[in-house]
Amino acid sequence: MVPGRSFVSVIESHVARPLQLLAAGAALALFVEVMVGPYTYPSVDLAPVVVAGHLVADGQTAYLYSQDQVRFNRVGDATFRQVARTAGFVSEPTPFVYPPLVAYAMKTMTDVPFSRIARFWAYASAIMILAALYGVFAAYLPAWNRPLGWAAVLLLLCLFEPLRYGFWLGQTTALIFPLVVAAVALQRHERPIAAGLALAVAAFIKLTPIVVVATWLWRGPRRPAAWFAIFLALLWTASLATMGVASNVQYLTRLAAISRIDLVAFNNQSILATLSRPWFHPSMWIYWHMYDPPVVPLVATRAILVMASLSAAYCLFRIPAAPDHRWRNPAEGMAFLLMLFAPNIAWTHYYVFLLPVMAIVLAEQRAGSVAPAAMVAIAFALCCRPILSPQDQPPTTTSALLVAIPILAALVLAIALFGTAYVNARRPQLAIE
Repeated sequence: MVPGRSFVSVIESHVARPLQLLAAGAALALFVEVMVGPYTYPSVDLAPVVVAGHLVADGQTAYLYSQDQVRFNRVGDATFRQVARTAGFVSEPTPFVYPPLVAYAMKTMTDVPFSRIARFWAYASAIMILAALYGVFAAYLPAWNRPLGWAAVLLLLCLFEPLRYGFWLGQTTALIFPLVVAAVALQRHERPIAAGLALAVAAFIKLTPIVVVATWLWRGPRRPAAWFAIFLALLWTASLATMGVASNVQYLTRLAAISRIDLVAFNNQSILATLSRPWFHPSMWIYWHMYDPPVVPLVATRAILVMASLSAAYCLFRIPAAPDHRWRNPAEGMAFLLMLFAPNIAWTHYYVFLLPVMAIVLAEQRAGSVAPAAMVAIAFALCCRPILSPQDQPPTTTSALLVAIPILAALVLAIALFGTAYVNARRPQLAIE
């Protein structure tokens, strides 16, 4: 049985093709309207990328990685603020936390007003998210890649807060997500160069996608991993050649400093932040102050990650190497979850990476099994409005559990994924082929 076929094909058999296309078109129009227009978003996370381009163009690279000593979301530098105002950004800018090569590339946009760049990025983000959804269908649920499948998914995504929040921020997650999905989809279609390039760009901009390489190194094919290493080396060479050693060292030093902090702000959905919040008064959850992590949450986080890694290895090593998708799908799903669980900072908009995990669980569930699909539905609902409140507003609750709804959704999916992989490993004859 093809994963997801019964759900889609049964409905399609009762709906004429023109009506299916009409439904998909209407769903797409609503999706774009909800995510992009009318465009009034502040794009606060896009602003530092634009400002970085202006700093490079003006020869003021010394201020590129300005950071307030207390607040994570403030630059603490008058020059950075002034350049932001010159670029057309009227609010307080957030720090720039991308490789210097990104700033160098953005210097070509200094003549374009920020409002125009923000509007372009919003529409480009919608196109990239649609491309990512196509990649998810192609890699995991090919039977859903039809008009009614698209209509259903696009309608549901209108409520999916991690996605909506990313659009509100003007986040680069809209680029990283399709790049990572493209990498796994291209590998399946035996395009190792393109797969390596897509993942290299993603990992260069945001470090965490590098974990996907482990799935290629483990049981192969290893050519995408080799091309990944080549392209990543080329990107860093370009960064050094264009921006010099000092700016790149500044960037790496900033990353190292960020990796040591504890940020209990409500929109940080990392394990460390979730476990740390009871150590801080709820009034501190609405600020982005940087703290030293309390000992107990820090130790507990490391213990959880070690146990989760050992459990993942136990499940995956029990799965036969053939058929390929039987081990590769859960391995990739666990890599996506690790991207959310391992860092000390995992913003709510990162949880768009739960979508391919949901697809993997649905693709790997056994015929007649209801529990995995039910857990996917629960996890998705937990990340949707109104259950998950809009993340552009401070929470009204003082419950640490309610603030951590996205990571609870990820936990539900982790249980579903591990359970499905374990059952399929023990009873492969019952698994869907």
